Amino acid sequence: MNPIKEREPQIIVTTPIPVIDFHPFMVGDTTTKEAVADRISSAIQETGCFYLENCVTQTLVDQVFAQAQSFFALPDEDKNQVKLAPGTSRGYVARGKERVLLEAFNFGLDVAPDEAGVTHQRFGEPNRWPEDQKEFRQVLLEFFRTCRDASFNILQAMAIALKLPESYFTDFHIERNFNTSINHYPSVSQPLSPAETRFAEHTDYGSITLIFQDETAGLEVCTNAGEWIAAPYLPGKVLVILADLMQRWTNDKFPATKHRVPLPSKFPTNPRYSIIYFESPDYDAEITCLEENATSNYPPIRTHEYINQVATGGYTSEKK
Repeated sequence: MNPIKEREPQIIVTTPIPVIDFHPFMVGDTTTKEAVADRISSAIQETGCFYLENCVTQTLVDQVFAQAQSFFALPDEDKNQVKLAPGTSRGYVARGKERVLLEAFNFGLDVAPDEAGVTHQRFGEPNRWPEDQKEFRQVLLEFFRTCRDASFNILQAMAIALKLPESYFTDFHIERNFNTSINHYPSVSQPLSPAETRFAEHTDYGSITLIFQDETAGLEVCTNAGEWIAAPYLPGKVLVILADLMQRWTNDKFPATKHRVPLPSKFPTNPRYSIIYFESPDYDAEITCLEENATSNYPPIRTHEYINQVATGGYTSEKK
């Protein structure tokens, strides 16, 4: 593994996106947990997303970025040895027509080949790991497990914020078949064609998403007021955004966060890396609006039905 370079003294970055210390939730009593949960709820409703500190250690994040840099520096023929196959989602994603300025490596729960596709792991499939890179696999899986545990705590805080039992959302995430994507945006030396893209405006499919960034700027989020703002790199902090099924679940109280990575405006650019942890409910979980005493904005839908419809382009808004 490449040694982690000592970081230069950090310039203080200000952002309108709330920063919330998660440590009190992890160690506090019921009253303390409710206070943190209320801050998360306010951040979601006022801005649309939030940063958490004391959630995932920066040391582990730095290790993943070091592994990412080593992997993406490999020759194409080596990376293509673990290229994802058609109809699958695990492995190397090469730069292509739809992702001209982005290559990625996707992985998740380490499912054995003989376990793929069993009932309780319908979204599970074997990871595709590079040969002779045991540390790459070890570090990425440790990171995945850490994010998985952190995301459960975040879901518990969101349940508390909505005056629900603490385990309400986590009870629908028992399978833990979540996915992680490590992204590499190569350096760019000159202005780009309008036909080229980094990552267009979108929302994610599932419940929540954790976004880790390096020092190179790029990510933007759309606030609840409809304003696009930068979501800067903040050392030691993770950006938490909401996804489509959480918006349906909460009857629009916790809306999905639109986000994008626009084309750079200054050249040359530095390479940019990001790590995205996606969490979705269980394959057969039925997502039903929580507002029992109010009009539901969406009909019930199962996780796999929604994700398959969106992924195949067959989804049309069912909002009432």
